Amino acid sequence: MCANARIDMAAHPEARALRDSLRRLIVAHGALDEARRPCGTPLPAPHAWALLELLAEGPMTVTALAERLNIDRTNVSRLCARMESADEIERVVHPDDARARLVRLTRHGATLARRVDRSSAAHFERLLERLEADGGELVAALDSLARAMAGGDTSTESS
Repeated sequence: MCANARIDMAAHPEARALRDSLRRLIVAHGALDEARRPCGTPLPAPHAWALLELLAEGPMTVTALAERLNIDRTNVSRLCARMESADEIERVVHPDDARARLVRLTRHGATLARRVDRSSAAHFERLLERLEADGGELVAALDSLARAMAGGDTSTESS
């Protein structure tokens, strides 16, 4: 339970059901298993998601990437260092602030990001075919949940 919410789970069974459903979703997706790669890519999820963010949004600072991924900046810096060593990204001078650096995909990184995008899209296409619910409604509900979570508290108390 989140520290700021102070919800009595016994009094709010829907809160417990939401938590348990979200937990089952995360586990089913394989997001907690470092050996399993969600979406059919050989990359850890943060690496694949960083590639997708840079492909979709273009160059950004490490801080901006950390915010988009909702991951600690230090961990994103380490990820970017590994990606730079693998020639997937490069650091360039920010056009508006010479003191700042942007990370952007290299040609190799963009090719890899497009491969991750295609693999991920195919994975989710297969999931859509197996859904017992309307895909559009589910996406809208998940977007609503994501907005609520993003606007909620940021405590790290276990859930």
